[in-house]
Amino acid sequence: MNKIIPLKEARQKFSTLVDRADRLSERFVVTKNGTPRAVLMSAEEFESWVETLELMSNPKAVKALEQGLKEAKSRKFASFKEVFGEEQ
Repeated sequence: MNKIIPLKEARQKFSTLVDRADRLSERFVVTKNGTPRAVLMSAEEFESWVETLELMSNPKAVKALEQGLKEAKSRKFASFKEVFGEEQ
């Protein structure tokens, strides 16, 4: 859940907010004059979002994901050992 915080308060508590975003995976929407202007989140979460956006913008990758989900739902999949000949 996102927490909304005014810019003035975000400035005063910036170090604490960064720590909470990192340790607790909290997100903060920073507002200026009541209007959302920025979001503070952990670097790890941001990187995950970027990777997801890059993946979803690749039609071949989307098609492969959809096919994989379809096969998983129909139980058409092989174990790691079946594919690679060894235990994980």
